[in-house]
Amino acid sequence: MKAIRNISRIFVGLVFLFSGFVKAVDPWGTAIKFNDYFFAMGLEALVPYTFILGVIMIAAEFVIGFSLLTCVKVKLASLGALIFMAIFTPVTLWLALKNPVSDCGCFGDAIKLTNWQTFFKNIIIIIPTILIFWQAKKFNSRFSGIMQWNIAGVGILIVGFIMWYSYVHLPIIDFLPYKEGTHLPDLMKAPKDAPKDEYAQMITLKDTTTGKQIEIDVNTYTVDSTYWGAGTKYKYISISEPKLIKKGYTPPIHDFNIYDSENNNYIDTALNSNSYVFIFISPKLEKASNKNIENISALYNYAIKNNYLFYALTSSMQKDIDTFIVHNKIPFSFYMCDETTLKSIVRSNPGLMLLKNGTILKKWSYFDFPNVTDIEKITLNNK
Repeated sequence: MKAIRNISRIFVGLVFLFSGFVKAVDPWGTAIKFNDYFFAMGLEALVPYTFILGVIMIAAEFVIGFSLLTCVKVKLASLGALIFMAIFTPVTLWLALKNPVSDCGCFGDAIKLTNWQTFFKNIIIIIPTILIFWQAKKFNSRFSGIMQWNIAGVGILIVGFIMWYSYVHLPIIDFLPYKEGTHLPDLMKAPKDAPKDEYAQMITLKDTTTGKQIEIDVNTYTVDSTYWGAGTKYKYISISEPKLIKKGYTPPIHDFNIYDSENNNYIDTALNSNSYVFIFISPKLEKASNKNIENISALYNYAIKNNYLFYALTSSMQKDIDTFIVHNKIPFSFYMCDETTLKSIVRSNPGLMLLKNGTILKKWSYFDFPNVTDIEKITLNNK
């Protein structure tokens, strides 16, 4: 029984530690997922608190896992793990049945699970969690009570530092398709043998001898002249709209566009340029920080002077764009892009991305916006 207890403790501890870590490296991503949950559940009033709630959950998961692995405060940690499972197992069942969001985000963007996979994963985890809680008093720590609190405190400091660093300087591990070094065009096209979307379309016919209506698949109708040939007893009534029955391959990057006010798309120009391309990104300008924004204006002038491309992307309304331009004395105009895509490219509002030959050379949060000297060093090393 002792071996089973310890295996269960280590297993649950690793799951919670990993789950907390992959969320801690991308706290904004966790906040975005909370946002999706709250809208799906009709809890829009909680949306302003998504970030702080995400931080609390990340810290709790990480510290629970850390405490279980180090065998400190096991009774409290096992209670926390049990509360987590008691809450999220029913939630994931609801997600699996209703499918209001496509991915639960239980392992951040590191591992994508379907809602049913997530539910069954929780069923597996809850069994050793109950065992640990039931046997909590039988776990003997090598440390005193005060030392156990100190060790748990170290866990809090570790996860706090990871979240702080990733918030200020972008995620320390980027699990999304837009990581530095990525050649974007490769992730925007499907392989030649990739499965395509499959659709069903039904045709309604009337049997003129009985008056009954029947429905047949359009492919069957096309090849079987019984339904449309000379002397047929069937009369065409209607055809349905195509219905997706099987999703095909979707490229990892499929919504990255650069639209101007006349709906011209400059994405190919940006990705095919063999020179440097600066892309300033703000999903919502009305929520953007203006910290170091003067660096961006200087970089725009530098780009124009050196015949480099510069695009500023947002999903904001024109009135918010105008306000941001006037308030920050911005010398450039904005192009449009999908908000979710912009949030995926850089976890900062605003942020900056530097491309060359369609490859991401570098990304920055607004805390770290480079100056012209910084960029000159990069261009010197990438000739």
